[in-house]
Amino acid sequence: MSDILRRWMPILPDMIRVIVLSIIAGLTLLLFSLGTLQLYQEAAAVENLSFEHIFPSPGDMVEAWQAHETRLIEEHIPETMWETLAGLAIAIVLGLLIAALMDFSPLLRWILYPLLVISQTIPIFAIAILLILVFGFGSGPKIMVVVLFCFFPVTLNTFTGLQSADPELLSLLRAMGANARQTWIKARLPAAMPSFFSGLRIAATYSVVGAIFGEYITAERGLGVFLKRSYGSYRLDQAYVAIILTALLSLMLVVLVNLVERLALRWYYTSRRTSWRGPGIY
Repeated sequence: MSDILRRWMPILPDMIRVIVLSIIAGLTLLLFSLGTLQLYQEAAAVENLSFEHIFPSPGDMVEAWQAHETRLIEEHIPETMWETLAGLAIAIVLGLLIAALMDFSPLLRWILYPLLVISQTIPIFAIAILLILVFGFGSGPKIMVVVLFCFFPVTLNTFTGLQSADPELLSLLRAMGANARQTWIKARLPAAMPSFFSGLRIAATYSVVGAIFGEYITAERGLGVFLKRSYGSYRLDQAYVAIILTALLSLMLVVLVNLVERLALRWYYTSRRTSWRGPGIY
């Protein structure tokens, strides 16, 4: 137990700081947006203008949340999170596999790279419709939509990281008799990890949007369904609740990725910085 504490105590303050700063940043942005909206509505009321059909008040949003709190917590949010996490996990595995194949074989790189680019030029809406026609109306097509949103940044960033391994280190390992597999594990894979997590942060922000997009097309539960029904009934207060929840879920995923990166790459931040300041802004 003492060894575990001695190992993790040096990084604990940095982890806490990242969590606190991320939460503060998200709440600050949310409060600023709601405050600006409230001031805008009060100014419009003074001028006898009505914008409630476009910009509902924060009070209306709170009432909409309270009216649908049970269904949101028990049905819609869990369904969206399940599709998000499942799709993101598949995208990570698929992205790592494709990046490794492209790194190992120039021929596969020549074949796969154009296909990756083409996959991002085809409208996701058209692909989503085809997935629904082929696989039905269950969670599968929505998870596949999340995969389509997420696998490209993971693949491209990981491949870039694999290609950025130190040539001198690679030469040294070969001189010491390391084979291709050992060289890849000892040099290329560690070099790719910072880039992989950069791509994973991008994918994490896309994942919730991908799940919402898939649910918006066809689903029985999920924030996308709640958003679609809200727009269909002209209840923009409910729609804004769904939008805020989507942003909060995305923020939670990014914070989680930041923490996992800090735990997995302690050696990287220890060697590159005197103290870890967190990826990106934090």
